Amino acid sequence: MKAIPAQMVKNLRERTGLPMMECKEALSECDGDIDAALEWLRKKHKGKMTERAGRATGEGRIGVYIDEAKKLGGIIELQCETAPVAKNEMFVSLADGIARKVAAGSEAKPNPDAVRKEPQVDAVFTETFGRLREAMNLRQCRRIEGSYLASYVHHDGKSGVLLALDAEPESDKNIAADLCMHTLFTEPLAIDRAGVPQEQVERVRSEAIEIAKAEGKPEQIVPKIADGKVNAFFSERVLMEQLHVKTDDYGKKKKVGDVLKQAGVNAITDVVIMKVGV
Repeated sequence: MKAIPAQMVKNLRERTGLPMMECKEALSECDGDIDAALEWLRKKHKGKMTERAGRATGEGRIGVYIDEAKKLGGIIELQCETAPVAKNEMFVSLADGIARKVAAGSEAKPNPDAVRKEPQVDAVFTETFGRLREAMNLRQCRRIEGSYLASYVHHDGKSGVLLALDAEPESDKNIAADLCMHTLFTEPLAIDRAGVPQEQVERVRSEAIEIAKAEGKPEQIVPKIADGKVNAFFSERVLMEQLHVKTDDYGKKKKVGDVLKQAGVNAITDVVIMKVGV
């Protein structure tokens, strides 16, 4: 086995970010061939990833990417073992890179395992594991398209929103960002009434009728009471009908739909809420 110059070890370390001793071991095993050493390291790390695959991945990050030119975006959940790794720059970059890959695909709900096994993703996954040494799991993937896209990832990286509008807000682009934060805070059941499962609506109506009758309300007003309960349910759980968490210039709250309409937006065409571990 030939001697490995210190400069060669340093060069490999700069390319990989790995410890000096590991770089020296790889070069020694490959007789100083850097390309072969890189491949040796990839195989070694892939084996280590398999060994750690069963470990719990209770931490993680939401990654988001928007292609403004093509009007499409991706959002993913990437899990890891510990909070420090979830905040690591390389891990954050991996999450956002996978979101970009998902956005460039063709499926609205791509299979996470299939995305994970794509050669380009697998190579970066392996490289990231080589530096961070933690089990990682791609748990959720979603792709959306629309006339205008907006996103928000909470400061801790554990939750995020990606949504599409039917038009770009005319007055203030912050309206879209504010809507993302509102959506993450309120967690609506659906964008509009049509998106709410009918069985849930009927459950609310039936419960309202039962309570009204049990309270001895006059028979003729029971249907109106039930309608009121259903409308209240929609105002709480349907995004377009919720009161926006932000007030206007006069300190008053308006429905999300009204806020958007004033900005020249008629509809939210898609929305994804994603949280680590949920």
